[in-house]
Amino acid sequence: MWKRFQRNIIAGIIFLLPAIATIYVIQLLFGLVDAFLGSFITSILKGLNIITSIDGRIYFLGVYTPFSERLLGIGFVLTILLVTWVGALRIQGRGLRFFGTIDRTFRRIPIANSIYTSVEQVIHAFAQERSSFKNVVLVEYPRKGLYTVGFQTGESKGEVQRITSKECVNVFLPTTPNPTSGWLVLVPREDVTILNMSVEQGLKFIISGGVVVPPDPEVDNDIATDVDYDNMVVRVRKRKDDWNE
Repeated sequence: MWKRFQRNIIAGIIFLLPAIATIYVIQLLFGLVDAFLGSFITSILKGLNIITSIDGRIYFLGVYTPFSERLLGIGFVLTILLVTWVGALRIQGRGLRFFGTIDRTFRRIPIANSIYTSVEQVIHAFAQERSSFKNVVLVEYPRKGLYTVGFQTGESKGEVQRITSKECVNVFLPTTPNPTSGWLVLVPREDVTILNMSVEQGLKFIISGGVVVPPDPEVDNDIATDVDYDNMVVRVRKRKDDWNE
């Protein structure tokens, strides 16, 4: 009974931990961002007489609010608007000198530069265009019997095609947990197995070191099709009291 209880609680923790961690991170991020800018913006609004503080309560345009220190959420909303504005500038190609200065500054700070570059590499890996990686493939590498997950980037042509005299596929084999580095192998097409998982699922699988395993749609379909709903028979057993009647 105790072992069963342990298994159940461990299974529950494993199932709920991702959701709990996500909620915790979002709550922590909201608290940090809102506390950082919320008090500052509230002070500015007080100076503009947009909000007033009476008996420890904040009034926004004369309307009572349940807040006492700052308008909750205003700092977070401003951060979202700021991030959106920066993204629009980047897309339009404006402010490149300013953004370049920020990038070089973070790269020159000890310790912070390693964190900055690592996060940048992971984000770039997820933000790559779909045309860069066409398919997630499985190849026997570095020897027969060992399998490596990689990404098909194209087909071998030109001199490589002539020398090998085979129809080869360009496969990029990323490293774990940093998928932006790796090596290129040219594999004969008959030795390449194209997987059903998407590029995003393949990146998650590699970055997590195999912890996040994408589902197999063929297995799920087989399980779903094993049930013959048309010929299903439901047996209902009567209660003992009904038998006596």
